[in-house]
Amino acid sequence: METTTITFRTTEDIKKELDNMALDENRTLSNLIETIIIKYLEEKKKNGN
Repeated sequence: METTTITFRTTEDIKKELDNMALDENRTLSNLIETIIIKYLEEKKKNGN
């Protein structure tokens, strides 16, 4: 599958929380964010939104 890059801005506090979550789950930050987005999209589809 071809990949692409997405860049976004957030607060330092959110970045730190995401970094800690990724570390706790032994994932990269990128993988954690992608997983969060995939789960969100799946939930939206499931709810018909």
